[in-house]
Amino acid sequence: MQDPSWVVILVWGTWLLLTILIDGIPIPFKLYFSKKARRMVDTSMGDDVLPKVSVVVPAHNEEANIGICLESLIEAEYPEDQMEIILVDDGSTDKTLQKARSFEALAEARGKNLRIINKPHSGKVQTLNTGLKKTKGSIIITIDADAKMAPDSVRNMVIPFVREPEVGAATGYIEIVVPDVGFKLDGETRLTSDAIKYTLHLGGSDDVDVITLLDEDLAVSDVRINDSTAHIQIRKHDRNQDGLVETFFSRCEFLEYITAFNFERSYQSFVESIYSMSGAFSAFRREVIGKVGGYWPLTVAEDMHVTMMLHSKKIKIIHVPEAVAYVDAITDYDTLYSQRVRWARGQIEVASMQERLCPIPKEHIPFRDILDMAWGEKSPAMIWNYLSNRISNKIKRLRNCSYSSFNFMGLQRILLVDHTIAFPRLLWVFVLALFPIMGLYLYIIPVVVLLLYAFYIGIDLTVILFVYQHSKETTRNNIERYFPFVLVLPIYRLMTFFFRLSAFLQVLNDPSEWTVEGPVNGFKNGVEDAKEEARVAKETVVTAIFNLAETINFNLGNFLRSQGRKGK
Repeated sequence: MQDPSWVVILVWGTWLLLTILIDGIPIPFKLYFSKKARRMVDTSMGDDVLPKVSVVVPAHNEEANIGICLESLIEAEYPEDQMEIILVDDGSTDKTLQKARSFEALAEARGKNLRIINKPHSGKVQTLNTGLKKTKGSIIITIDADAKMAPDSVRNMVIPFVREPEVGAATGYIEIVVPDVGFKLDGETRLTSDAIKYTLHLGGSDDVDVITLLDEDLAVSDVRINDSTAHIQIRKHDRNQDGLVETFFSRCEFLEYITAFNFERSYQSFVESIYSMSGAFSAFRREVIGKVGGYWPLTVAEDMHVTMMLHSKKIKIIHVPEAVAYVDAITDYDTLYSQRVRWARGQIEVASMQERLCPIPKEHIPFRDILDMAWGEKSPAMIWNYLSNRISNKIKRLRNCSYSSFNFMGLQRILLVDHTIAFPRLLWVFVLALFPIMGLYLYIIPVVVLLLYAFYIGIDLTVILFVYQHSKETTRNNIERYFPFVLVLPIYRLMTFFFRLSAFLQVLNDPSEWTVEGPVNGFKNGVEDAKEEARVAKETVVTAIFNLAETINFNLGNFLRSQGRKGK
């Protein structure tokens, strides 16, 4: 007995063919555009032509990271007196401010102007704008306080602005630093191979980022490593970062980021369709960021919103893969969930603001009516003319929009894949249970799933090998170390897909918030709330029973007493 042909066509056609059309066919074009977009940084450019640059660092309760961030900026390979660092503390309640001030002497010794601003807590957008108002450089860079800059990152970011006057904004490359077990250095202090790999040179010695299991969040000391003095900066290490789940998250996140930045952003840069500059590391010409009024507190995705505003002003935005910033991997489920929900929610919020830039005209005659008219008139040409006019009007509308290629290759395509097609994809999960009823043999299900899984592994392999060819040696070494995790990368991507889907549903009801409670903590808190509600309900019921008993007893007593008086 064979499976019904219509069922076979339905399964293989929709699951495999549509998958190839949506996710497979664009890959060769993206590879071509990404390769064309590679910019070779002119390292021979003299210091005398580099402009003054201002780096704005917003920080809120970042005592565990602020020292690493500031020191990487202070040690940046950029001309002295041509770089200012503006740290804006957003009302931190920990030791962020004190630790930041401990680096003022080092900044002065390196010829870098470190300015620290303390303000009441008001959120990241207001904090960024406070820093922007204090800048003096012609190029303004914004970075997150938990990012560590490569020594040449600032220089590599600024060079394209000097070489290409038409460039108005740029976004850097974010690379994930995976937690490493390392080896013990002193007591419970451990020195990681990642730390050694990203050493900074300080007066002829090596400055090494060391992770510690002690309670101190940050300390600076000099120790002997391989018969040489090393300047050590110590951070607290979370013991829970070495488990199976944490290993899965961190390695997959590393592979995800190198494909997103060294591949996706590169091709988007070539076709001028970057839909979101990285909030962790971006740069602007002073007059450009001023033209759009800085950052606006309208959405949880302020970086995407400012990108939209730049596109509306026809500002050229590029990706600079040679400008690298390192951030720690997210190794717990709830934090990753909160991050991805915020990104997806911001995507929807920003997209809803863009319709005015490219308004969609209302159709006077629905397509269904055209079909009825064509059927009645026996005129297929009527359908052709209708579709031709719609396509023609669509092209004219895009040409009149504030940015045309961005509409086609940028946000609209992302929304089509992440939002519009997301719900039909989810529907197929439930259709699986109906296959036996539809007369389809069950063996076809694992066959289709395995083929899809192999297909997505093939895509990731192709992209990662491409990225490997165009990466620095340190990134190549990490790709070689974590390459086996490409086999589980489709599982990770499926998980983040459901995170985005959750965000699309939350947009309908929940208010916009920067931090979203994750499912694990949400379940725990829900259980605790249920216990508390059950306790309150129990007390209420018990109290009601006692009150009822007292009432009955009182009424019964009165009744008996009244009966006694009647008997007398």
